[in-house]
Amino acid sequence: MDSANYTLEQPPPPELGIVNITKENYQMFLYSGVDKILITVFMPIIFTIGVLGNIAVIIVFFRIKGMRTVTNHYLTNLAIADMIFLLLAVTDRWVLYVSSKIVNDYSYTSRAFCKTFPYIQDVSIIVSCYTVILVTVERYIAICWPHKFKQLSTRPRALMLCSFFWMFALLYKIPDLFFIDNKQERLRWPEGEEFEQYSTTRTICTYCIDKHEQSCNRFRKSLALDQIMLLMVIPITMVLYTLIVLQLQKLNSNNIRSTSSTKMKKQVVRMLIVTITVYVICITPFRILNLCDILGLTIPPTYIWAIVNIGRIMTYTNSAINPIIYNIMSDRYRFAFRETFFFCFAGYTPVNVEMSSKSRNTRIYIQTRPLLTAGRELY
Repeated sequence: MDSANYTLEQPPPPELGIVNITKENYQMFLYSGVDKILITVFMPIIFTIGVLGNIAVIIVFFRIKGMRTVTNHYLTNLAIADMIFLLLAVTDRWVLYVSSKIVNDYSYTSRAFCKTFPYIQDVSIIVSCYTVILVTVERYIAICWPHKFKQLSTRPRALMLCSFFWMFALLYKIPDLFFIDNKQERLRWPEGEEFEQYSTTRTICTYCIDKHEQSCNRFRKSLALDQIMLLMVIPITMVLYTLIVLQLQKLNSNNIRSTSSTKMKKQVVRMLIVTITVYVICITPFRILNLCDILGLTIPPTYIWAIVNIGRIMTYTNSAINPIIYNIMSDRYRFAFRETFFFCFAGYTPVNVEMSSKSRNTRIYIQTRPLLTAGRELY
């Protein structure tokens, strides 16, 4: 569940429990044509690409020994977090859409569904955010502090940091399990035959129940802190990548010989800059929307659903697009993907991706042989 849903779903006071729907605002409680297209067309495409792509990244990491670098430990951790988020977030939308004609109606789901889905989604979002910071810091150390890189950036340390942030997120978001809960609303539809088909009750899954007002206020403040923490990735990565680019320019200006190691570092940096730029662009709108909701800032109802839909699709896209970026911008990933998944095709040329223990450069060995179907050779 997206916490931004709360913008339109703040439940009525406990003593009322009634939502008065008018002919002016009833469309906010029903799925629009745009909603239906997003849920039935775009979400399945994003879901399929994202889940399969992230699974592929994970398989490549474990199958190809040369891909188990420190950077790839973090990128694989990011793939796991993104895959979990997609599996739960999109499934949540589909379940609600199939089970009720009313937007965000949890009447046909269990209380456990309401509590666990948002909890695990929030955990995966936090892990994804801090993994982006980890991979940025790792590249900063590699480029700007190369003499300390082998000491500070090791695979056991990367595994430890990834595990730590999963544990931190799981513990930090435990309050979700206590505060997030179902609440039933009575819907009072306008007069008219067209509204008789809709249920007069709706169960919402809200981040806070009104009967615990003081606790709710504290919890909402913690949610605001969450959004600020997630947005902090923007200045942190901008500063570090600026320093990285300046250092690379300094190396070039000093006429330092451009070795294969330096070229590989530049390629990895370019790939990560694109990855993190896409991350920032995709997650920022929804984080700001959530922050406005938590702080009680209102958005005109005319625009709210368009903003929510755009923000939601951008968030899902961010979790799906990274494997595509890796294949476009990284020779190493491209060759590793081919070796992992295309080995069964007739005429495929096996590729071995290895790491030199001394220079940590990628060595790519291509065995040239005739392609049975094309009658030519691959070089």
